Amino acid sequence: MRLPNGTGPIGSKPGIPGPRSVLGWKMNMLRFFRSPFAYQRLLYDTYGNLVALNQGDKPSVVFAFGPEHNQQIVTNPDFFEISSELVKVPKETVLGQLFYHNLPLMSGEKHKQHRRLMLPAFHHERVMRYGAEMVRLTERLTDEWQGRAEIELNQEMKKLTQRIALKTLFGVANEEELDEMGTLITQMTKSILWVTLAPVNLPYSPYRRALRVAERLNVHIRSMIERKRSEPDAADVLASLVHAHDEDGARLTDEELVGHTFTLFVAGHETTANALTWTIFLLSQHPDVMSDLLEELHGAVGEGEPALEKLNSLPLLEGVVKESLRLMPPAQIGARVTTASCELGGVTIPPNTNVYFSQFITHRLPELYEEPNRFEPGRWSTMRRTPYEYLPFSAGPHMCIGWGFAMQEMKVVLSILLRRFRFSVVPRAVISPNLVMRPVNGMPMRIVPQDGKFGREPVRGTIRQLVDW
Repeated sequence: MRLPNGTGPIGSKPGIPGPRSVLGWKMNMLRFFRSPFAYQRLLYDTYGNLVALNQGDKPSVVFAFGPEHNQQIVTNPDFFEISSELVKVPKETVLGQLFYHNLPLMSGEKHKQHRRLMLPAFHHERVMRYGAEMVRLTERLTDEWQGRAEIELNQEMKKLTQRIALKTLFGVANEEELDEMGTLITQMTKSILWVTLAPVNLPYSPYRRALRVAERLNVHIRSMIERKRSEPDAADVLASLVHAHDEDGARLTDEELVGHTFTLFVAGHETTANALTWTIFLLSQHPDVMSDLLEELHGAVGEGEPALEKLNSLPLLEGVVKESLRLMPPAQIGARVTTASCELGGVTIPPNTNVYFSQFITHRLPELYEEPNRFEPGRWSTMRRTPYEYLPFSAGPHMCIGWGFAMQEMKVVLSILLRRFRFSVVPRAVISPNLVMRPVNGMPMRIVPQDGKFGREPVRGTIRQLVDW
């Protein structure tokens, strides 16, 4: 039974409702990390749109659900500052240099200045220029798939988005460097949880391995930056950042350039790879949508290279991407920390409270989305939602700066892969997303040259609680 917002369990004094635990809020957070989707659903269904994970006048953690709370949180950075609570990295290390000098974790005037310096690199016209490289690298991947009957789709999408990010964002052309940097980033992202849980610098420990990878990445990135200083005519994103300056001549420091480069690379491939993985999975489970989309693509593109102007005018392709990002948003939860006492949903929240807002729950509210667990791309042909009702790239001042890049990349990649291959999930595969929307057990896919013989294979895993079909 849902408790009315603003009341606690029977017999308690008024406050923010929420689950009790004899071991405190950390035990409740552990439940969230272990089952992030089911636990968020439980919190919302049981306690309403504002939930505290510990009882008392000063909650340590609050979950705020729904578009009204989303708007209040993401548009008031003076009270709700970006939090690194989900991933903690020791700051006084080379790891800290990579993780903390970046746009998402900046606030105030510094955030405004850095975003202003970076925006020109992501203007629509500049992003459109990257289309040819996106096409070339995707076609290279399809060549590598020739003769293969089965792939691990998420791994292949990471390989592709890493190459696209390195080439278009940083102008890396050397094939060996492309793959070496990709390998280092993969090793780093796999180590982050262990770095957060056990930052113990002992021989052979995950933390020691992460430090070594970070040192190698730092050397690579700094060498890339030095190359860009000698290439005044380079047109990639890193070159733009190296040469960017404010009205008063202020430029980004080397440490800031390293941090921005690392973050752009991670954000520029990891989240897009996951989004592409889930989109192809959802299409493989919805044969009618896949058939209609293939017909739309063939009608607009034929067998040739996709023209970006045409891709951006295809309503079903647009709907498929939007609907996939709605059901399986790459960033399914956002974290903030209160900088001062403030009001949220009519309740006073003390300073230094961790506040989470949920794209996952917002995108599944039945009052916003009819049959919210169904994959229905056609709904986007007539439906319009505010930035706080649909926010796969977040919203407000900290909205993802590369959202236009990601949308274009997804359309280009899908338009090529879906015309070349028919994808079907390996029958009875266990498909379960984790906290960052990565499929825990991968995404095993069978591929054959596109023949239009679409069907749906049965799957197991927690995806069955997240999507109806």
